[in-house]
Amino acid sequence: MQLANSELDYLDIEILLKQIEINRSLTNIDLSHNRIREEAAKALADILKSNKTIINLQLVSNQIYDKGAEALGNALKVNKTLTTLNLRDNGISVNGADALGDALKENHTLTNLNLAYNRISHEGIEAIMNALKVNHTLTILNLALNEISDRGAEAFADALKVNRSLINLDLHRNRITEKGAEALADGLKVNQTLTTINLSYNRISDPGAKILADVLKANQTLNTIYLKSNIISDKGAHALSDMLTVNQTLTTLHLGENQITDKGAEALADALKTNQTLTTLHLGENQISDKGAEALADALKTNQTLTTLHLHTNQISDKAAEVLSDKPEVNQIRTTVTLRDDQMFENEAKAFANAFRHDPTITSLHLADDSMLDFGIQALAEALGVRPTPTVPNFPSDRISDIQNEIFADKLEAHKILTTLNLEHNEISDKEVQAIADTLEVNKTLTTLNLARNQIYNKGAQALAIALKRNQTLTTLDLAHNQISNKGTEALADALKINRTLTTLNLSCNSILERGAEALANALEVNSLLTSLDLGHNEISDKGAQAIADTLKVNQTLNTLNLARNEISDKGAKALAIALKVNQTLTFLDLQNNHIPHKAIQAFGDALKVNQTLTILDLATNQISEKGAETIGMALKVNQTLLTLDLSSNNILDKGAEALSDTLKVNKTLTTLRLWYNQISEKGAQALADALKVNKTLTTLDLSLNKTSDKGVEAIADTLKINAVLTTLSLSSNQISEKGGELLADALKVNETLTSLDLKCNKISDKGADALADALNVNKTLTTLNLLFNKIYDKGAEAIADTLKINQTLTTLDLAENQISDKGAKALADALKTNRTLTALNLDGNQITEKGINALSNASKFHQTVTTLCISQNQIFEKEAEVLANTLKVHETLTTLNLEHNQIYDKGAEAIADALKVNETLTTLCLKDNQIFEKGAEALADALKVNQTLSTLCLWYNEISDKGVEAIADALKVNQTLATLDLSQNQISDKGVQALADALKVNETLTILNLEYLLISDKGTEAIADALKVNQSLTSLELKWNQISDKGAEAFSDTLKVNQTLTNLNLGNNIISEKGAEALADALKVNHTLTTLYLDGNQISEKGAVALANALKVNQTITSLNLANNSMLDYEIEALADALEFNHTLTTLHLNGNQVSDKGAVALADALKVNETLTALYLSLNQISNKGAHAFADALQVNQALTILNLDGNKISMKEEETLVDALKARERNVSLH
Repeated sequence: MQLANSELDYLDIEILLKQIEINRSLTNIDLSHNRIREEAAKALADILKSNKTIINLQLVSNQIYDKGAEALGNALKVNKTLTTLNLRDNGISVNGADALGDALKENHTLTNLNLAYNRISHEGIEAIMNALKVNHTLTILNLALNEISDRGAEAFADALKVNRSLINLDLHRNRITEKGAEALADGLKVNQTLTTINLSYNRISDPGAKILADVLKANQTLNTIYLKSNIISDKGAHALSDMLTVNQTLTTLHLGENQITDKGAEALADALKTNQTLTTLHLGENQISDKGAEALADALKTNQTLTTLHLHTNQISDKAAEVLSDKPEVNQIRTTVTLRDDQMFENEAKAFANAFRHDPTITSLHLADDSMLDFGIQALAEALGVRPTPTVPNFPSDRISDIQNEIFADKLEAHKILTTLNLEHNEISDKEVQAIADTLEVNKTLTTLNLARNQIYNKGAQALAIALKRNQTLTTLDLAHNQISNKGTEALADALKINRTLTTLNLSCNSILERGAEALANALEVNSLLTSLDLGHNEISDKGAQAIADTLKVNQTLNTLNLARNEISDKGAKALAIALKVNQTLTFLDLQNNHIPHKAIQAFGDALKVNQTLTILDLATNQISEKGAETIGMALKVNQTLLTLDLSSNNILDKGAEALSDTLKVNKTLTTLRLWYNQISEKGAQALADALKVNKTLTTLDLSLNKTSDKGVEAIADTLKINAVLTTLSLSSNQISEKGGELLADALKVNETLTSLDLKCNKISDKGADALADALNVNKTLTTLNLLFNKIYDKGAEAIADTLKINQTLTTLDLAENQISDKGAKALADALKTNRTLTALNLDGNQITEKGINALSNASKFHQTVTTLCISQNQIFEKEAEVLANTLKVHETLTTLNLEHNQIYDKGAEAIADALKVNETLTTLCLKDNQIFEKGAEALADALKVNQTLSTLCLWYNEISDKGVEAIADALKVNQTLATLDLSQNQISDKGVQALADALKVNETLTILNLEYLLISDKGTEAIADALKVNQSLTSLELKWNQISDKGAEAFSDTLKVNQTLTNLNLGNNIISEKGAEALADALKVNHTLTTLYLDGNQISEKGAVALANALKVNQTITSLNLANNSMLDYEIEALADALEFNHTLTTLHLNGNQVSDKGAVALADALKVNETLTALYLSLNQISNKGAHAFADALQVNQALTILNLDGNKISMKEEETLVDALKARERNVSLH
């Protein structure tokens, strides 16, 4: 059963467990990457106690913590079938490890146990090691990425002396030094079973290497040892080389990323001349030069066993590489990198401009990502100067420079026809804006100017404001996603008092506070032309909202107002509602994602009773509750203008739904109602269905993520038989079974209006699918059907396929995450040959292999309407990939292809790359987890040099090395379309990253780069940081789980002081200490763009945390900060709490997995009494008891902003939990305590 990454919620898991309990044939279960918590783990454990078939259980990346591990441990004591248990990344610490250790003493079947990436210290390890002394079945144990240290290694040593079963032990990234290595060596002296040990990424230096080497002289079983990324120099290499002259079992020795120079390489070379067993030697990323390489080459002339020698990322010249290449078995090394830069050159630019000048049919110009040089812009500007016909220049992402901008502005000034200019997402700063502003003062034709997503600050806004006072034509100005704060806003507001043309102003996603909002409000009292104002994603708060509300009472032109995500609570909302009573122009009001409580909704209810203009009201994700819904419902019985209402994620419950249903029976205007995630059950659904029998206006109803079940669906289905207006219905994640599917199908046979039906994440199965298919044979209106994750097998797919041969309306069909195999795929493919309407088909996460892929590919050649094909997590190999590639060469509509979690290897990647050279439509390609190596990466890189459409490429979790990424980096220097690149979890080290850094210095399109789980140290980090000083496009960089220390953090600090584009930086799970944190904190004091910073899983202690706290007092952009798992004590937490009293931007703070006690909790609680912006606080797995919980409960009586408080895994009593839950419920908050 494969249900990994299925986003199962508690109810899904509950249903699933019931099925597992009665199933008598299930052997494998994969529930990784879901939301399985302690209670679900306990239920699963109860099943395991009696189950006699399950042998493999995968629970990676869930939240079972110690209590869940304890339950599973108890189950293992009696279970007699389970052989593999994977609990990686589950927050398990000492208690959980103790329980599993006790279980291993009694269990006689488990052979493979994975506990990597938990929080197990030496104390937890001792319990497991005690068990290994008596356990005789466990052969594989993975404890990587924990905190076992030398004391834990000592416990291992004692166990290894008596254990007779363990053959594979993984202890990488566990902070083991030579002391721990010495202990392990002592155990290996007598151990006779262990064949593989992984000690990479620890802190073992030369003495530790020597001790291990001495033991290996006598050990007769160990054949593989990993010592990558430790602190081993020539002395350690000498000791290991001495060992190799006598050892007769070792076949693999990994010494990459250490400090070995030529001397160490020469010693190892001498050993290779006599050694007759070693087949693989890794020496990559050391300090070996030609001398060492030549010694190794000389050794290879006589050595008859070594087949693989890794020397990448050393200091070896081409000459030495040639010497090594004389030995065919050795990996050849390339150190020469070819650099290319294919920007638009002068002749091309002139030719293009000439064509533009003389072709009267060109009316719209799009040069996105062309990296035009100055002469390119100049040539175009000259053409524009004599252009005889109107045109619309559009330069998003062209990265226009200062010179280019001035030339263009100069020509624009004299141009007589141009009306629209789009300069979105360039590098336009205040200086360049001045030139544009000067032009606007004299230009008499431009009506629309788009400057969104640039680098415009207050000075630029002030220059534009001066121009607006004189300009007499501009009607639309877009300044979204810039850095404009109060001063710039005040200048624009001043201009609005005089300007007589502007009707639309977009200032969303800037840094505008209440003062800026007050200035705009003041201007709107006299301005009589502005109709649309967007201030979404700023921080105007209640005061700003109150000022705008006062203006709405007198303003007679504004019809569209966006105030989403602005920290507006009770006072601001009430003021706006009161204004609506008298305002006679506003038609659209967006207040989603604020902090509006149900008390303020009474004012909105009163306003809606008398307001006669508002047509769209968005109140999603506030704190409205059932009382607020009842108030709105009463008002809508009277209101005759509102068309769209969004009350999603407001906890309105059945009572709220019932109130709204009463409204729908009499309301005659509402067309769209969104109520997703509101805890509505069958009772609420029945009430809404009853209302729709008489309602004649509602066309869209969203009930996703509720609890309607089959009974609720039965009522909705009965309604659909007679309702003649509803066109869109969403019932995803609503506990609907096959019965509910059959009921809806029966309704579709007679319904003549529904066009979109969303049933994803339910359990309709084959019977439900068969019924729906039967309905589609006669239904003539449905165009979109979503059946993702519904337990549909081949039978259901075949039924749907038969329908597709007849149906002439369906355009989008989602069958992902079901159980469809080749049989079902063939049936669907056969249907595609005759179907002429389907454009999107999703088959991700099924069981399709070669035969099914061949059928689908063949069908796609005939079916040229499909734009999206998703077939991830099937059984696609090289042959199938080649078939798909051939299809890509001729297919003219496909834009998205998802092949993740298959096994296409290099040959498959090469085939797809070959297709990309001629394909002109594909924009998104996902090849995640496909066993792609160097050759495949190089082929894809060659394709990127010529392909002009691909914008997203995902290569996560493959086997791409530095050489492969160097090829991709080389391609990025010329590619002008790729915006997102994911290379995480490959075999990329500093050398590969340096190549990417060089590419970033010239690439101007890439915005998102993912480099997680690689082999990047400070050297690579410094290269990336240096590149970002000049790169102006990258906005998101993921570097978690690398080997970045303080040096790398300091490099990023320097970069953040000058970089103006990066908004997201993830440095989690590296080795950054207080020194690195202090450097980053220093940068945050001046940086104005970074909004998200992850530093979790590092070693930030007192000074680092205090420095970050001080930075938060002045920083005005960071909204999310993650400091989880940093061993922080109360003193550091108190400093952060103090910062929260001053900070006005931070909305999310992660402090889970530290050592916070009641003292720190009380400090944070006190801060919450004054802080008005923090919405989510995570404190799970700390040491908070009743006193701390009580302090939070007290704080939440005052705090109006916090909506999420996570206190999982602390020491809070049931009574205190109830008190805290009551406090949160009173304010419609979300709390997690277990």
